[in-house]
Amino acid sequence: MRLSYASLATGLFLAACGSAAVQTPDVASDTHVKLTQVVTEAEFPWGMVFLPNGDMLFTEKEGGLKRVPGGEGTPVPVSGLPEAYTDRQAGYLGLTLDPDFAANRLIYLAYSKGTPEANGAAIIHARLSDDGNALEDVTEIFWADRRDTALHYGSRLQFASDGTLYATLGEGFKYMDQAQDPKITHGSIIRINPDGSIPADNPFADGAVGNPAIWSYGHRNAQGLYYDAETDTLYETEHGPKGGDEMNVIRKGANYGWPQITYGVNYDGTVITDKTEAEGMEQPLTYWVPSIAPSGLTKLTSEVYPGWKGDLFAGGMNGPAGLKLVRIDMEDGKVVGRENLFDGEYAIRDVIQGPDGHLYVATKQMDGIFRVDVAEQ
Repeated sequence: MRLSYASLATGLFLAACGSAAVQTPDVASDTHVKLTQVVTEAEFPWGMVFLPNGDMLFTEKEGGLKRVPGGEGTPVPVSGLPEAYTDRQAGYLGLTLDPDFAANRLIYLAYSKGTPEANGAAIIHARLSDDGNALEDVTEIFWADRRDTALHYGSRLQFASDGTLYATLGEGFKYMDQAQDPKITHGSIIRINPDGSIPADNPFADGAVGNPAIWSYGHRNAQGLYYDAETDTLYETEHGPKGGDEMNVIRKGANYGWPQITYGVNYDGTVITDKTEAEGMEQPLTYWVPSIAPSGLTKLTSEVYPGWKGDLFAGGMNGPAGLKLVRIDMEDGKVVGRENLFDGEYAIRDVIQGPDGHLYVATKQMDGIFRVDVAEQ
């Protein structure tokens, strides 16, 4: 068996630290699935949501916001977006609906704002017009600390049951050390009210030792976020470097370690740190070596796929273990196994559950959006 440099390095780190960490085992189920294309005209789709009437909204990294009537067919452009800074990983990114969308028709959208010399993830809310073709009353509610890179924006959005909004913020790649500074939003998850104000119970709400908006820190580039209303749990997936992608449970005020602890190494194989764990820093529920570049995260609450209800699903975008949809087998809040679906066939940027109970995935390339159907055996 041949081991990658990242795998060997991780093993050395574990031995040096005396850690008993074990990678999650691969599992296989009796349920087989296939992909059915529902949207063909989508260039680099990034985030998706379904409206109560069955329409789909999705962002294109450079193309803005699109609406798909009935959730299948040809998308229609939605006008009214502010201009985004688009370069490399910068552009129009995550989106979500207001919990009271049926009454107020508000959507929330994250995008890269600024110039090459000073840019950061911004969040707006806006009213979707009655015909669904335009944004009205666009209001900016947050703009992250600026940097001069077009990399690592995070930008997934999720509402919690208490009405607060969580958003992931990447550390801009070259500013990774600042992920350990809670006064800076690089490499953090923030929690704000729908109008952008700060909840009084945020861990750094008074601003004395941290940015009032920050909920957790020590992250690299989190592109998966899911709030489980049933258990009041916030799950997150984030990109590691070369190896060390993680899935975490996000806790108030917690430090997730990047870059002081990691299960990965630099892209050139050099060591970032010899530690995979440290006092006061959280450990992931599961991690990937080699990397899958996880993006998009959701929980299956339907019974469309036999035996999968309650499991989490994450997209994977690259690497020898990537290009897949990953089923994360959950039992009592713990990861007991991982199953790689469509292994080596599709690079998946986002995954959500539709109103029909099916999973829907957006591919990283210009392939479009697909429904995950049960396949006959």
